[in-house]
Amino acid sequence: MSAVAIMRALLVAHAPLIALVPTARIAAGTIPTGTLPAIGITEISGIEHDTVARAGNSVVTARVQVTVYASSYPQQKAILKAARLGAGVHTGLIAGYAVRSVLRDLVGPDMGDYTIPTFEQSRDFMVTYIEPA
Repeated sequence: MSAVAIMRALLVAHAPLIALVPTARIAAGTIPTGTLPAIGITEISGIEHDTVARAGNSVVTARVQVTVYASSYPQQKAILKAARLGAGVHTGLIAGYAVRSVLRDLVGPDMGDYTIPTFEQSRDFMVTYIEPA
C-alpha cells in the first residue's frame, strides 16, 4: 500500500490532473461503477532490496498502475496525459515515505466497455522508496 499511497499523494497534488478529475475520485483499488471520470491506483508488483547491513529499513521498487476511467475517448486521453505528472523525477518525503524516485513506465492499451460506455487506459510507474522496518 505504501507505493499506492505515494502515487495518490503525487496525483492529487498535480493541478493539471485535478482540473480534470476531483481528488475524491482518485483512489486506491477499483472505482465504483458509474463514477466517471476517475482514477484507480493499484500495485502490480514489487521487490525488496536488502540494505548492505541487511537490517532495519529496506529499499522497495514497486510497479504501480494508474488506471483512468472516462466517459469518452478524448476525456480518457486528456486524463492519461495529465496523469504523467509532468517532467522530471519525483523524490523526497511523499506521503510520509522517503521516496528515491518515481519514474513513468509503460502505457497500457485502450480498454473499456463500449456498451455503457466507459473508456479506460492505464499508465505504470516505477516507485522506489524506503520501507521502514
